Amino acid sequence: MTSPPQAPDRLAPGHRVASRYTVESVVGEGSSGVVYRAARDEDGQRVALKVIHRHLSGAPQIFRRYHREAAILKRLEGPHVVRMLDFVEEGGLLTIALEHIDGSSLEELLREHAPIEVDRAIEIALQICAALETAHAAGVVHRDLKPANVLIERPGAPPSSTPGGGAPSPLAGRVRVVDFGLAKVVHGDLMTTGLTEQGMIFGTPEYMAPEQVRGEDVDPRCDIYALGCILYEMVVGAVPFSKRTPIAVMTAHITEQPLPPRSGKRDGLISAGLEAVILRALAKDPAERHPSARALADALRACRERRVVGHTPTSLADAVSITELGLERTGLDYAASPQNDASTADVAPAVPPRERQGIGALPPGRAAARGDALG
Repeated sequence: MTSPPQAPDRLAPGHRVASRYTVESVVGEGSSGVVYRAARDEDGQRVALKVIHRHLSGAPQIFRRYHREAAILKRLEGPHVVRMLDFVEEGGLLTIALEHIDGSSLEELLREHAPIEVDRAIEIALQICAALETAHAAGVVHRDLKPANVLIERPGAPPSSTPGGGAPSPLAGRVRVVDFGLAKVVHGDLMTTGLTEQGMIFGTPEYMAPEQVRGEDVDPRCDIYALGCILYEMVVGAVPFSKRTPIAVMTAHITEQPLPPRSGKRDGLISAGLEAVILRALAKDPAERHPSARALADALRACRERRVVGHTPTSLADAVSITELGLERTGLDYAASPQNDASTADVAPAVPPRERQGIGALPPGRAAARGDALG
């Protein structure tokens, strides 16, 4: 039986990259490249190779993005960030070698099992917070945090070689955040001026903070908002805003309030404290969100330790309990918004404040394949 012909942009199994990596198989494909599972020739170590599409290799913006991503990843090292091992330019191919993660994406988990158990959702969110702490401490804002960019190691997988890595929680395999290709460095000596076109916004509509939609400068609090969207999706089973078009989703982030997590069928499983944590993370004004990933993690831990399942605060004692969690700035009186079909997009024109209702269609959304997590 003959094997099907290789796609023009695909490297065949056995292909050697930079004379030191041997391609084994395709993991997936993103908007700018293909991700392969490969082995490092010198020691057989399994790696993930992120290879830019050949037809894009001459595009200066893509070329700069890969160089920028390599520079960013070199700065990040922690148990919840996928490490960069190598960066190669050879024969018109740009390749980043990354630590291989034996597991699946949070997107895959939610596709099969959403909503997931509240305690498991909190544990996953806490590990994402740890990854964000690492990135933000290095002056890096992710800007495209979403379930496809969150990988969960398979239970029983070999221990990570990441320095400082701790044992994964029994509620979830170790969580890793990937794809800093859209990341922005907010301090330090890595210059990113000019890498993002003026008047354009980058990200995935379902997880974009209002300030991203407006094309404004962002800081770590836009990642807090994205994590709020992810946490909402994990415990509710749907994203905060689901519309028929990407532009409608983006507009909703600016103009609408999400349905409170406890307003649906899982109201008896989601505590009032957890609901308040999520809604604070989803505040329209960045100043009203948790000020840091550590602050959000602290609120989640306090909520996990002290939550009262299925109880809405109706007394002064209850109000004090919520206040002690640092949640008093977020009310629970959020208006309902229509829920329709979800869609995704990668890049779109920024939404001028006075023209939000009349913007045309966005470019096609990125593929939902797991490879998009590294694409």
